[in-house]
Amino acid sequence: MGLELGALVEPTAVAVHAVRQSQLKLGDTAAIFGAGPIGLLLLQAVKAAGVSEIFVVEVSEERRQKALELGATHVLTQLIQMR
Repeated sequence: MGLELGALVEPTAVAVHAVRQSQLKLGDTAAIFGAGPIGLLLLQAVKAAGVSEIFVVEVSEERRQKALELGATHVLTQLIQMR
């Protein structure tokens, strides 16, 4: 295994473990806060788990675009405050 692939093993394991712990089911909705490396891996893991709607909250335009490319159904720059 090369170094580049090896570097992805631990973050991918974190994302897969999070999905398993969440007990998401086919057709559920998920929210991911942050579209950094682990957030994007989490996005792919929830998509593979059959989640139907995936909300990603991210301030970076570049990362928001990457989240859309990887299958996010909704990308937000911030959450709406409720009173």
